[in-house]
Amino acid sequence: MLVSTLARGNPEVTAAMVVDGQGRVQASETLAPEVVRAAVAMVVPLREFLDRAAAELGCGALRGTLVEGTDATFALADVDGDRTAVVVGASGASPGALRADSIWLADELRQHGGVS
Repeated sequence: MLVSTLARGNPEVTAAMVVDGQGRVQASETLAPEVVRAAVAMVVPLREFLDRAAAELGCGALRGTLVEGTDATFALADVDGDRTAVVVGASGASPGALRADSIWLADELRQHGGVS
């Protein structure tokens, strides 16, 4: 429900999902299954790298980050150290809004527990 609400609430969002540390998609909303496959392939190794880099740099636990490309932007936010909220925006989407959406999704999942 949260993932669907987010995807429908922002016209710039082309996909929203929650991925665990093993690459299992717990919830997703998208019209393009290839986006989910690409996001999962990117999220797990990227999270491992970012968690390690943040710890080594003394940044504390990872809260969120952006991966901005010419055709899409991925906003990632930590849910609970294992799960990652991912929001994908099309070319031209506001990176700040996508990041805010991913953090909102992660916060909602933390507060309410499960994925719906």
